[in-house]
Amino acid sequence: MQRAPMKADRFPYEASRWSPAQPDEARRWFEELEKQSPLNVRNRLTKTDAGPAGAVTIGTTQMTIGFAEDWLAWHDRRREASEGKPKKHWLDWAGWAVAVISLCITGFTAYRTLLIQRDDIRVVVDGALAVRPDKGDLLLDQDQQFTFINSGNRAAVITEIYGELVLVTDPKTGCDGRFAKSITFNPTQIVVKPGDILPVHANVAQRYPWVKDGNALRFRRSKEEQNDSYIVCLQLYVTTPDSTSIRWVQKLYSVPAKDGQSPDAPDRGPPPLNVIQQTNWGFG
Repeated sequence: MQRAPMKADRFPYEASRWSPAQPDEARRWFEELEKQSPLNVRNRLTKTDAGPAGAVTIGTTQMTIGFAEDWLAWHDRRREASEGKPKKHWLDWAGWAVAVISLCITGFTAYRTLLIQRDDIRVVVDGALAVRPDKGDLLLDQDQQFTFINSGNRAAVITEIYGELVLVTDPKTGCDGRFAKSITFNPTQIVVKPGDILPVHANVAQRYPWVKDGNALRFRRSKEEQNDSYIVCLQLYVTTPDSTSIRWVQKLYSVPAKDGQSPDAPDRGPPPLNVIQQTNWGFG
């Protein structure tokens, strides 16, 4: 039996190479496309990089990209034939403009995320490691909290957190002072993802010279040591995707020598401390 010729005034979806095997399904795809304008379909197709065999959702129906492209090509040919010569409608030019803008936005996003690799790690201390005089000794809460902020576009790992109680031997004494007592934390590794603001509770380990005293740790001082002055320093070891561990050291404040004196710690709510700020080109 000879097949009836297809009408020229509608898209011959039966002949499309990308038409589904089921005629009813092909007709459903065709009817969904007919509800859309060629501009909408064209814009939708610009948002996918898949080939003709890939899937795309038009309206509420999922179909092959090749089927939608065949339908769009048929509409273009019919329009050009009706106009007598190939011409671009202003709506088509608008569609191309939208496509170009979308491509530029996609390229800029790729440029920011792939070509520019930015590490921006900060820490909020806000009263952590507050060593205070107590009855001639020094007292430190065992539970400490830090807040890590990642404003970069790559993850980072905080591999170690250390504190140091450094004896002040002259006015220029800094965190590299020779006489220091360690404040170590129980082993922990912290992953700070891009865009994260991550509060971290860290527990101070009970190690010499610190002894347990309730919820705190006490450093017992001899009478000769009770007039000594100290500074408290924080050390972090940070690993980024393309670097070995980076050591960062920062003085936090000075410890008063006598009970009742306040440490020179900043007011609550200080700005975050900069740990790493570096920008690299990708693929390097």
